[in-house]
Amino acid sequence: MSYNQLSLEDRHYIYFSLQKHLSLSQIAKDLGRSQSTISREVKRNKGLKGYRFQQANNKAIQRHKE
Repeated sequence: MSYNQLSLEDRHYIYFSLQKHLSLSQIAKDLGRSQSTISREVKRNKGLKGYRFQQANNKAIQRHKE
């Protein structure tokens, strides 16, 4: 099984899709990912101001460095 990390562009799409109130399943379908991948992404990277793509990308980079 291959694993592809979400890119900054993917995170950007997630951010704007959430702003448009799209469902996680629709976002997953649009990106060709599983709904659980999108759900984990949002849950892991949500801050006090909600999900923000740049913050999410920075958090992911930090996690991968550890």
